[in-house]
Amino acid sequence: MKELFSREQLSVIFNQDVKYDVSDICVNSQDAKPGDLFFALKGENTDGHNFMDAAIANGATLVVSEKLRNDDRTILVESSLDALVKLAKYNMSMSKTHCIGVTGSVGKTTTRNMIYHLLTNASKNLKTYVSRKNFNGQIGLPICAATMPIDANVAVFEMGMGAAGEIKKLLDIVNPDVAVITTICETHLEFFNSVYDIAKAKSEIFEAKIPPKAAIIPSDSPYADFLRSKAQRCHIKNILSFGYENKSDARILSYDFMDNVIGVKADILGSQISYNLRSHNISGVPNSAAALLAAHVESGIAIDELAVFLQTFTTPAGRGDVIYVDDCDIILLDDSYNACPTSLRTAIISMAQKYKSRRKILVVGDMKELGFDSVRFHENISPTIDKFEVDLVFACGELAQCLFNNLQDVKKGCWCENSRELAEKVLENLKNGDCVLVKGSNSMKMKCIVDFIKQYHNRIAA
Repeated sequence: MKELFSREQLSVIFNQDVKYDVSDICVNSQDAKPGDLFFALKGENTDGHNFMDAAIANGATLVVSEKLRNDDRTILVESSLDALVKLAKYNMSMSKTHCIGVTGSVGKTTTRNMIYHLLTNASKNLKTYVSRKNFNGQIGLPICAATMPIDANVAVFEMGMGAAGEIKKLLDIVNPDVAVITTICETHLEFFNSVYDIAKAKSEIFEAKIPPKAAIIPSDSPYADFLRSKAQRCHIKNILSFGYENKSDARILSYDFMDNVIGVKADILGSQISYNLRSHNISGVPNSAAALLAAHVESGIAIDELAVFLQTFTTPAGRGDVIYVDDCDIILLDDSYNACPTSLRTAIISMAQKYKSRRKILVVGDMKELGFDSVRFHENISPTIDKFEVDLVFACGELAQCLFNNLQDVKKGCWCENSRELAEKVLENLKNGDCVLVKGSNSMKMKCIVDFIKQYHNRIAA
């Protein structure tokens, strides 16, 4: 069991006598294991202090608590969250690691993982770290920063937010050397007055105390000029852009679907290159250009050397996985992790372009956090469904019903209240050779439909 923090370090950090070393951090008592330091955090619906005994029973070595306990396994603090941040700052201060920060409305996790994949594979001399799962907010990022190996050469952090000012808080922990912004769109619009306000909140990534040596921004965005101006005001000298626009530093020239990859041609920093991207979703095309720029700027490795490794990159689970159900020739596109109008349209277009000869089925759940215009956002998906010849739509959730009701009758499969009810209806209507795209906000639990089809595919009609 490798030591993360020694008892001596913890004693200094928290100014009290700590008896044990720890090897990892957790905030969920169910995930606790021997050697863990459990932080009892107060949330909207739960209080981690109620689960301290459970964490210790599961193996946790120490707990960080705002409540006094009569044992030697407790680090008493005024605020457990502040203590987590303090630990993260300490760990980062002990390291000379160069950091890459990735934010944006959609594509953050994929782009983050893509950068990590490129750096890890293109150089055996770089020790590279990537933040965990979707840990990108006020709790997740400190966990990742606190557990980052201090001898890492490069760390790739995802930086998320749900309100203005949140990314700026994260900069007190992680000061990115390279700041990447992916697509900016209507995700989380419920918490903002406009998408422009979302762009302003995302641009906080440029406001680090030590300016990043490079900013990488989406040239196709309506907010590209604003982002460039903001980066300049933050004294960032190297501002690079990616996308389809003619003036992009990493410009996508063309892409073609070829078997299990997308063949991409691009002009990156003046050199034309070709590479294969293992994906079915065209959202990965501009993301790959952003990842190549970030990895190149940080490592100095040639773009063409990095691009070779894109063919071995796989997207994170639920973000466009292609699942072949061979004995009934069904293709499942598992994009169930999350959804917004921009990402849903892109997924529909990708399915239509790659699987032209198949019957195309869309299974969609509510897209959450879109604010007062949520109904209109859902209704306005129907033109994309018509234009790109989706054959049949199945929907669940109150908002997705608005989408469903706005369809041509011939395209209406079925609507249900929730994904579990819908799963059976989808299965009953599938045929041999169909292509099925499953997408919706994470809270809609659309993954259960993917799992249901995989489990009971033997019932699909020939």
